[in-house]
Amino acid sequence: MSRRAKIVATIGPSSNSIEMLEKLINAGLNVARINMSHGTHESHAEVIKKIRQASKNTGYEVAILCDLQGPKIRVDKLEKPLELKAGDKWVIGPSSVQEQYPEYKDCFIPTVYENLVKDSHDSALILFDDGLIEARAYGKDRDVLQIEITIGGTLKSNKGINLPDVNISAPSFTKKDREDLLFGLKNNVDYIALSFVRRAEDILAVKYLLHKLKKNTPIISKIEKPEAVTNINEIVEVTDCIMIARGDMGVEVGNHLVPGIQKEIITLCNERGVPVITATQMLESMTNNSRPTRAEANDVANAIWDGTDAVMLSGETASGDYPLAALQTMHNIVLEAEKKPKERPLLRHMDLKSISASLQIAASLIAEKTNARWVLSITQSGNSCLKMSRFRSQKRILGVTNSIEVMRKMCLYWGISPFYFEGDEGQLTNIETQMIDVLKEKKLVANGDKIVITRGDGKFFKQGTSNSLKVEIIKDIPREDVSAKGSDKFQEVKINNGRIILDTSICASCQNCVSVCPHNIWEVSKDDNNNTMINVTNAQNCSKDFECVDKCPTGAIEIIDTDL
Repeated sequence: MSRRAKIVATIGPSSNSIEMLEKLINAGLNVARINMSHGTHESHAEVIKKIRQASKNTGYEVAILCDLQGPKIRVDKLEKPLELKAGDKWVIGPSSVQEQYPEYKDCFIPTVYENLVKDSHDSALILFDDGLIEARAYGKDRDVLQIEITIGGTLKSNKGINLPDVNISAPSFTKKDREDLLFGLKNNVDYIALSFVRRAEDILAVKYLLHKLKKNTPIISKIEKPEAVTNINEIVEVTDCIMIARGDMGVEVGNHLVPGIQKEIITLCNERGVPVITATQMLESMTNNSRPTRAEANDVANAIWDGTDAVMLSGETASGDYPLAALQTMHNIVLEAEKKPKERPLLRHMDLKSISASLQIAASLIAEKTNARWVLSITQSGNSCLKMSRFRSQKRILGVTNSIEVMRKMCLYWGISPFYFEGDEGQLTNIETQMIDVLKEKKLVANGDKIVITRGDGKFFKQGTSNSLKVEIIKDIPREDVSAKGSDKFQEVKINNGRIILDTSICASCQNCVSVCPHNIWEVSKDDNNNTMINVTNAQNCSKDFECVDKCPTGAIEIIDTDL
């Protein structure tokens, strides 16, 4: 996979057919989001089944994210849309008390949230429909809140209500969320997103429930409330992943503050090694148009340059007219942005007390310094791959696991290409050899390529093989017959009574020849590739002792002695 950052896409009416899901997966979908704010358990179960079938049909597994609704405050069902004009006075209250106030019959806004009036205060700001309609509270009349419209508009049923300067008493994890969580666990979803998180205790309460249920499903904390921004450090400490949900955040804190908050949260998550998703309205115009605006393209690219692990599509793929085009566009923007990578987190900012973390970073550095073709990170929990992802390796990483659940979780990890190895405990003993055979079979390696292999974690690994690291050099792939030694693949130098030939196509640039030759015949190129070369001048001093031939692991060196 050439793209490192991952793409999350919301599945809805525009994308919930097996045919479209297959197209999205082939186009680069990594995580399929199920929005529990809409639909029924029956319809969601059908969609999950289709996602798994589409994954099977394409041969690419994707993770499924179950996004809980949270304490969403909404306008209840209306007989007809309400025309709210600036300066008009209305009341808002729970639908359950509406009949008790006949005097407000023509100016009553019903809400599904029972504690709205109790939580609110005089001068509280009330925003409807993502802030398009604005009002101020000026008093209470028993069970209703008296408000004056400051910015008018047409208010429809089920539109959201935001109270940015009110401390909402409702818990982040509601009764509906609990039912939806149990549904998600029953259907083996890979991630749970918790909406309207405000403090660390909100996440811990759900973690305790998962522990009680003997589940270790990762929790994604959605940052959209001002309190969450204030408490972001403690939230990052206890969560598995962060989602910057910019829609409600923009309404709650003001759109002008969102870009700065986004950068700060991404930087914090990068330093702490916590995956972060940037979400909401990334390609909003593609809901109805086949192309994004230039501002949207810049928005996606800037999120990548900020250091986000993943970017997300919402209505664009759920209900838009161009779901496939939106995902393909997102893929192309990310791919182009990654040509100018952000500097990786400094080692001094990273917690390296963990042996596994140190091992993964060492593997990344060794792969880069030796110009390795692949890093094979063999894991049974995915934790080692998560730690390697944090370091933002420049090399391609294959996260190898024998757990399909772990493989799906790794679909969200930056820079990790998950690979499912179907094998039991006994087959894991020689997994390195088998994985190299797979790379050879798929023609993903050539003679001379270096493969860095690390085993980070796993209860099945034998003592002494976990937390290990080694480098393999590919040297036994059958070569195509090359009749002409003058090919660009060969460097040939004539010497007294003989010739020295270097096959650059299979040279591993291990520099074994450099270290054993006393005549400095072999040297390292000055370019970034550090290729091994023959020094034409010094080659005339060759003693033809064949020491360099014996030390070459790939058979790239040939010395022809015409005296023999």
